[in-house]
Amino acid sequence: MVMLAMASIATLLAMRHLWVNEQLLNAQADHLRTQHHAQAMLPVALADILGDPINHDGTPNLRHNAGNAQQNHAFFPNSPAEYDLLRQRLPSGTCNTGICAPRALDVPASTARYWKTQTAAAMSVSATETPYGDNTAWYWVEVFPQYSISSANTSSTAPFVYRITTLAKGVVPGSTTVLQAIWVRNTPTSNTGQWQSWHLLHD
Repeated sequence: MVMLAMASIATLLAMRHLWVNEQLLNAQADHLRTQHHAQAMLPVALADILGDPINHDGTPNLRHNAGNAQQNHAFFPNSPAEYDLLRQRLPSGTCNTGICAPRALDVPASTARYWKTQTAAAMSVSATETPYGDNTAWYWVEVFPQYSISSANTSSTAPFVYRITTLAKGVVPGSTTVLQAIWVRNTPTSNTGQWQSWHLLHD
């Protein structure tokens, strides 16, 4: 009986050890999957920045057209004047449909917890653009002016710097990854550019 009891205890301990290892492996796999999901949203956000000002049906793409004085939608500016208009439409540096015009580099915007509370103002990624379905990924694009320090470089310096933040939800409840990167055009009118940074945000 003693030997049987000891064997039973050893079996239970082995099963518990296997269960713990399985949970750890699942958590690690979910973390990596969620990080890849967040990274995959960067080119989606970049395609949004570089979108065509005219839709396929010939109508203006409001994400790339300022519109008139009666309109108040957010858009990607193409000039300093349009940037000023965007800031007027986004009071206090808020975001609208994933487009932001912050007044400064706020410290909270460098933490994951800040963006987790901002999904209502984000651009939600649809199920057609992610294998994980609706309401699993969002992104924001902060538009910052880039002023030339030399008048000789004014025409060649891209006027804006884009800080892209992506958030992806994992399968495990409460699992999220927030990724932030900076992208700058090569020239003011080019559709090519360079990634200046890439890092994960933490609470």
